[in-house]
Amino acid sequence: MPDSSRAVGRVHKILRKMEEAVEIPPGQALGDHGRCAVEDRDKAEAFNRTYANVSRQVRAKRQDTKTKAELRTLNGRECQCGGARSGVCSPFSLQELEAQLPNMKCRKAPGPDDICAEHLRHLGPVAKAALLRLMNQTWASGLTPSAWRRATIVPIPKAGKDPKLTSSHRPIALTSHLAKLAERLVAARLTHVVERDDLIPCEQVGFRRGRSAEENLARLVQRVQDGWNRPKPRGKPVDGKTAEKFALLAFDFSRAYDVIDHRMLRLKLLRLGVPKCLTNWVWAFLRDRRAAVVVNGTRSRERPYRAGLPQGSVLAPTLYTLWAADLITALRSVPGTEIFMYADDTATLSSGATIEQAGRRAQQAADTISAWADRWKMRVAGEKTQALVLSQWARDASRLSIRVAGAEVTGGTTLRLLGVSFDRLLHFGAHCNELRKKVRPRTAHLRRMTGRSWGLTERQLRTVANGYVRGALEYAAGAWLPAASESHLTLIDRELRAAARVVTGCLASTPSHALMAEAGLPTAHMCRDIRAARQLALAASLPAGDPLRTLADSSPPRRLAATLGWRDRGREMFARLSPGGEPLIIEERLHVSAPPWQDGGEVSFHLDVGPDGSRDRPPELRRRAAEERLESFPADATWIWSDGSAEEGVHRGGGGALIVTHDGATREVRVAAGRLCSSTRAELFALRAALEDLTSTPDRDTARPIIICLDSKATLALLKNGPAAQRTPVAADIWKALQGISATGQPIQLQWVPAHCGLPLNERADGLAKEASALPQEDTPIDVTTVTRAAARSASARWREAWPDGWHKEIWGSRLPGPVEGEDRCSAIDVHQLRAGHWSCSEQYLHRIGRRPSPECEQCDSVRCPAALCRVCREEADTPRHVLLRCPALAGRRLARVGTIHPTVTELQDDGVVAALAAGFRAQLSRLATPP
Repeated sequence: MPDSSRAVGRVHKILRKMEEAVEIPPGQALGDHGRCAVEDRDKAEAFNRTYANVSRQVRAKRQDTKTKAELRTLNGRECQCGGARSGVCSPFSLQELEAQLPNMKCRKAPGPDDICAEHLRHLGPVAKAALLRLMNQTWASGLTPSAWRRATIVPIPKAGKDPKLTSSHRPIALTSHLAKLAERLVAARLTHVVERDDLIPCEQVGFRRGRSAEENLARLVQRVQDGWNRPKPRGKPVDGKTAEKFALLAFDFSRAYDVIDHRMLRLKLLRLGVPKCLTNWVWAFLRDRRAAVVVNGTRSRERPYRAGLPQGSVLAPTLYTLWAADLITALRSVPGTEIFMYADDTATLSSGATIEQAGRRAQQAADTISAWADRWKMRVAGEKTQALVLSQWARDASRLSIRVAGAEVTGGTTLRLLGVSFDRLLHFGAHCNELRKKVRPRTAHLRRMTGRSWGLTERQLRTVANGYVRGALEYAAGAWLPAASESHLTLIDRELRAAARVVTGCLASTPSHALMAEAGLPTAHMCRDIRAARQLALAASLPAGDPLRTLADSSPPRRLAATLGWRDRGREMFARLSPGGEPLIIEERLHVSAPPWQDGGEVSFHLDVGPDGSRDRPPELRRRAAEERLESFPADATWIWSDGSAEEGVHRGGGGALIVTHDGATREVRVAAGRLCSSTRAELFALRAALEDLTSTPDRDTARPIIICLDSKATLALLKNGPAAQRTPVAADIWKALQGISATGQPIQLQWVPAHCGLPLNERADGLAKEASALPQEDTPIDVTTVTRAAARSASARWREAWPDGWHKEIWGSRLPGPVEGEDRCSAIDVHQLRAGHWSCSEQYLHRIGRRPSPECEQCDSVRCPAALCRVCREEADTPRHVLLRCPALAGRRLARVGTIHPTVTELQDDGVVAALAAGFRAQLSRLATPP
């Protein structure tokens, strides 16, 4: 199988099918509310009847009357654009269309119109212009084609469910890709409005850029730990002063997305201040939706879906977060209660000095949610609501009882929230056990993809093991892994070692440090420290006032020594990253991106200088190609040559720029880029500083073009995505400066030039960047990505320093081995086993584990035992050291490969050398086994 991302993608699909395979006998009858459907047409009708019944219009006179009255008032108001169709209501631009087309997912089934995403992505300029006219026509009129509101539903059996029931199938709706493109255009604008106006409370992290479920889980864990660490009561517990006890509730809304009333959603959007033009388009897109179900190629009749958000819709997640925004506002009024929402997954954490007080507050939160659901025609599934007591006192566990929507809910031993199982003491033992059950079949599936002499390449195995096995183990690990006990970390390590043995083919007795190093997998302790540092950096990058940021900045006293979370472990990692003791300043993330409808101006990017500019060409040829390209620009332009530098590519970043005006005058710019910094980030700092210097110059010449030369393709490729696509404050500032300059009528061209090929001005910029790296760095903020990578390097270095002395450490020292390249699977396994010290072809190893007993000795670990002698030379035990460095039978092979019969241990880092010696030893054994 070719070693490519596409091949790995196919492997992932195969593994997913193996994991979720559901066998359905052909001709399986289907049960539908007591009726039996045998024919495919009857099955399709049964499915459609079930789905349409869920998304039906529910009449509630009191709520409907109230909603219609308020809607009449709001609909009478003018849109924010005043009818001018400006700003967010302006027509879509070709730039917006071209930005969204690459986001269309290929290899997806088309909707009823049979138009695929591939068709749209490969349109030419004329077709794109026609498509843009169509999008703007529907946007301006507030109407949508009926074909965009049609869907074909394909029921897919759920794993582990009875396939004879309609409720055991997941509906997959195939809708028009044209409609999805229109949704993406509208969603980009709606997302900007949401970010700009803070329409969604910070407690809601679902489907928001840069936010994740992990953040809510981390906030929950840290909040509970801080409450436990308050002083132990000496008398009567005092709320807010003594150690707290918590009641955690996880609510379940029945069919949350499928029952949303469209008229009520429109009311909520207008209440929040979403522009009326945008709201009208969403209203038209949701109304009069119809769908048919297809079973085995047989299609049912269409049925209307009068409520709910379309399944698979691009807009649906954002619309739901806006729909539920007022629920968070209502819950904020409940004292001592914090809210955690990820889309429709809602949880509340109620605190109190006693569990009874926490229970009363939890009951108030449950009543608030039930009242909100009744007002907006939703239903809380009380029977699915979970409750858990979080307390250091075991007797509190059975003293919680809450009534939710008429159902009695009592505290359980565990609670599953957003894929993580919580226990009373936050030890996460139950969660670790569930993870083991989840990943063991995955490791078994991975084992089926390779063998001793066949299967995936090692690079593919590493990729799949990291994503398929390790990815499952590390889900939301920043929240729970730092709090897990050492014994539970051991459980995670066991599963990681099992995956490592599949990747490398190493034996079960292989030392764990050698095994994990050869597989390129981190240990659970490394993951814990890295994820804790990342979580702390993410929290510190949030805007001031965010509850997670508040927790990250706080330093409450610790009473319980064993209660550690991501904040404490993250600070330990930060201290290692800053040996001087200076605090790391985390850069605040970009909260509001540039408006997608905003014109980027007359800014063009050129990422090559022709075929002679590639890295494999001689420097002189690259320089000549660059000079020819630069000669095509106006000679009287203002030139900016910028460059970035970082020691070893990761430390003490500096940016330098040289500004050359049309009259030959030059200005030098130097800027510090941070103690921890990548070369690309240093390039961004340099360019931003140069543009700031240029725009702040009084009486600057605005009549001449500006040419910007950089030797970083990564920087130019990042900026080329446009102002709305930037995710860091530095890149956003650069685009603001570019747009400001372009607004004066100056065209700007950004040109890539090859580095270190003798371009004088580029070399001067490089020198300025190196000088800038010596500037004070303490006050320069560091971004989350840089901190995470630095934490990973630190954790890896610490782990390697702790390796025990032995054969593997002799070979690698403090380095990490890479994947074995250029060898077949059998040779790759030999390489890993020999370097790890346990080789399945070694007589000494086989005798040690009892697989080669002799009449004199059944089993021992002595290298002097006669049964352990090398069968080829009979001089000493055939340990990996003997085979690779000493065996006289392989002297010729060693001489041919490394030029000496006595190679050094470090020369065994070469995969080819070890593979050749292993093959030579096997050949010698084969000759011994062959009778004369």
